[in-house]
Amino acid sequence: MKKVLFILLAAFAAQVSSAQKKQLKEGFVDFSVAIKTSHLWRGLIISDKPMAAVFIKLKLNKSGSISTGFWGGMAFSNESDGTSYKEINYYLQYADNGFSIGFWNLFNTRGNENPDVWNYNKETTGHILDLRTSYNFGDSFPLSLQANVFLRGSVDGQYTHLNFEQRYSTYVQVAYPLITASKVTVSGFVGAGLSLNGDTHIYGDGTQNFDLVNVGFTFSKTVKFGDHNLPFSVNTLWNPSVKYARVQLIAHLF
Repeated sequence: MKKVLFILLAAFAAQVSSAQKKQLKEGFVDFSVAIKTSHLWRGLIISDKPMAAVFIKLKLNKSGSISTGFWGGMAFSNESDGTSYKEINYYLQYADNGFSIGFWNLFNTRGNENPDVWNYNKETTGHILDLRTSYNFGDSFPLSLQANVFLRGSVDGQYTHLNFEQRYSTYVQVAYPLITASKVTVSGFVGAGLSLNGDTHIYGDGTQNFDLVNVGFTFSKTVKFGDHNLPFSVNTLWNPSVKYARVQLIAHLF
């Protein structure tokens, strides 16, 4: 009996070892996790608290050029002074040959007077519908451009003659890698905000229709921990419109 048990255990161990050596095939769904010292976005300080960000992607076709999924974030603090941060976004996107276009539904409960996730009334909803486009010219000229427009959401609303209208706040950015063949890579970016249907936009100080709102650099480095490579990045941010600056550290866990 002992010999039979030993043989079975040995066979099981061999099977487990063989299975571990097999490379799992890539499926239609994947997710990644990052830890951030803060959440900076388009020149805005969404949260000054350390937070975790999760990105879930589901491929809708074989190549993965069409995808959908979720992006979520949550601060590690939950104070009652309004600084707590929780966000869930849904998206549908097409990306191929350096070009991408997508629709994102943004829902951030921080400072939200109507945190009802089912409320889509254009005058009171906490949701924002964001149209995102970008283009990268490729390796020979790795310039990246993006243009993003708020299509719906009370945070972007204005009242004109007692009628509610969207300002269509727009964010445009240009980015370019400055140092590539190095242990630490560096890229620079410049972003501006404008309104397509109003005098101001949400990215600035509320006094101008067009101004610079996001100027900075991204430093990237991969640190080896045993057999695991852990990518880190540091972002610097200056918003000339509202006159603040920040440094953000991100650990891309997987």
